[in-house]
Amino acid sequence: MSTSLAGPIDDLLGFLQAAYDVPAVYLGLVLVYAIAVAIVLPIPIELALLKPLLDGRWGYIAGITLALAAGKTIGAWLVFLLGINVEGPIRAWSARFRLAKWFVEKAEAFVRRTGYAGLYILLSIPLMSDTIPLYVYSLFNEEGKALDQNMFLIANFLAALNRVAILVLLFVVGLNLLGG
Repeated sequence: MSTSLAGPIDDLLGFLQAAYDVPAVYLGLVLVYAIAVAIVLPIPIELALLKPLLDGRWGYIAGITLALAAGKTIGAWLVFLLGINVEGPIRAWSARFRLAKWFVEKAEAFVRRTGYAGLYILLSIPLMSDTIPLYVYSLFNEEGKALDQNMFLIANFLAALNRVAILVLLFVVGLNLLGG
């Protein structure tokens, strides 16, 4: 079975290496990847930074950072719109079940209490999945009253920049500690 996967995996790795060598293509892929991570992929966004960090391509990392932040923001906007449209039915459904109603009320209180700062902090944590916090803050936004869309998107964009800065700092400090 592993031999049947070797061909497609090798092809994918070859494609990604070729894209990496053409910044415009790689940045476009990073943008699409960041949108997908925000919406459906519960995997860390940092994968897009691994090779440039290991290669020490600091200028390239700056471009990737902007592509990541833009993609995460686009994805967050789509999740926010979904949250506004789905929150009402979630609230109506949860009213029929005591445990579900309790959960929705606690989630709304969490979003209201932590607000933009909570979203920013959660999305700034390296290796944290973006998908879960985005959905929590979007779906339990008290009919769009707890969080303004523009501020939600700004918090997301700035958190993406902060997250990459933290990752790069940890990488550089780690290299210096290891004598590299």
